[in-house]
Amino acid sequence: MKTSYILLAVIALVTLTGMIATDVLLKQQFEKIDWKNPYQEFVVQPLPTAKHWVIEGSPNDEILVIKTTGKSQALIDPDQVKFYRADQKGDTVFIAFTPDYSGYQNEPRDDANRELRVQVVLQVPVVQLLQVKNSRLTLQDWSTDKLVVSLQKSRLRTVNLSVLDSLTLVANQNSFAALGNDQVKSLRAIVADSSGIGLKNTQINAFKMQASPKAQLDLQGQALKWLK
Repeated sequence: MKTSYILLAVIALVTLTGMIATDVLLKQQFEKIDWKNPYQEFVVQPLPTAKHWVIEGSPNDEILVIKTTGKSQALIDPDQVKFYRADQKGDTVFIAFTPDYSGYQNEPRDDANRELRVQVVLQVPVVQLLQVKNSRLTLQDWSTDKLVVSLQKSRLRTVNLSVLDSLTLVANQNSFAALGNDQVKSLRAIVADSSGIGLKNTQINAFKMQASPKAQLDLQGQALKWLK
């Protein structure tokens, strides 16, 4: 009997020790998780620093561009890395993210008020000229003096954008630019064909727009003053 009790005690001790070790390991792994970073599992690839960026994407995935004070880098969903390419020519960086999007029917304006699934995050310190082709792109937490954005078959969203001097938006081929609760000193918009621009409570000191007869202008909140 004593032997059985001793054996049971040993088994219980080993089990308890294993549970404690497992709990400690789980706690250590839990503490390593950065709950504020939804992209911590993304693959990180270095990027050059440049003033001009040309981005070609897909209409069913979001590309997020965020300002950083550190080095330029791209974060890519691990399952989508094979569709990502980056190249540099002079002071221009070319980004291509081109997964198969056959069957996706939404026009750029259909995605104006929603962020799609983020597959690529570009963290860069400076952008002066941004050319966006066939994409759904969000410019987030961005502060700059001057910025020129050209859209082709694309939707642009802005979140916490601050332009201290001038922002120039050029929308072509049914593109749509949706500005949010941003601060822009001077906005110049050139809207061709059936493209459009939306200003949702955007604070603007000066606004000039050159638009085609079919262009769409959607003003909300503080931006309504430009209807005069």
